[in-house]
Amino acid sequence: MSMTSEAPSSVLTVVSLLPAQRRQRIVDFLRRHGAVTLTQLEQALDVSISTLRRDLDALAAEGVIDRTHGGALLRQQGYTAFEPDSVASSELSPREKRAIGAAAAATLQPYQSVIFDSGSTVLEAARAAVQRGIPFTAVTNDLAIAQVLGSSAQVQVHVFGGHLRPGSQTLVGDALIESARAIQADVLLCGAHAITEGVITETSPEVAAVKRALMRAAVCRRLLVDASKFRPRTFMQVATLAEVEEVICDDGLATEEAERIRTLGKRLTLVSVPQ
Repeated sequence: MSMTSEAPSSVLTVVSLLPAQRRQRIVDFLRRHGAVTLTQLEQALDVSISTLRRDLDALAAEGVIDRTHGGALLRQQGYTAFEPDSVASSELSPREKRAIGAAAAATLQPYQSVIFDSGSTVLEAARAAVQRGIPFTAVTNDLAIAQVLGSSAQVQVHVFGGHLRPGSQTLVGDALIESARAIQADVLLCGAHAITEGVITETSPEVAAVKRALMRAAVCRRLLVDASKFRPRTFMQVATLAEVEEVICDDGLATEEAERIRTLGKRLTLVSVPQ
């Protein structure tokens, strides 16, 4: 299946900049995202991996960032509670998210009931599910996802009640959690902010509480995350990988992380990413 992708509007061409100017661009990017991988920076900044490694090493020596396996964290932000806005999140790993979303949509069966969690990767799954043209019942706490699903006459869409988080399309709150107790869906398609040694975490207590409620409301839980989400843990624990049935990720996932998931006896689907 061929896919095309357009570069995000924030792409910066920095080849002609001096090293100090280029590194400032990298810091500006990290301030919007908190944590990124080398691959994400390469796509967003149009700079070679070798150049980026030198830049990140220099920034780490200055105490501006902390280097991670294959990427970096912005030290000053306090990563455990850092939460980029939804627009910034959608800029990261767009090709990976589309491929993961398509793979998740392909697992859905006609007439199933499906919970769509909030998040940019789950949004891609909603788009791909609509393109399949199969009938199913959807429940979501994300207004953008509800709009996408509502564009199909084949999909019956329900939206959880709650209050809207500032600067996002996500509904949260006690009313939503109470509503989730009343349903039992066939499938949950769920995202995450970080996975660390088998623990799924989020930066926001409200979002973490909603995700826990959605996990309890589904028979089968599928976690949709690109490889960059396997990184240092954040503030609030949601669940462990032992509590999901399947992880759908891109084939950039580190071998040790793949082995951890398989050791738990969980299904792991790795999708190739079109260039």
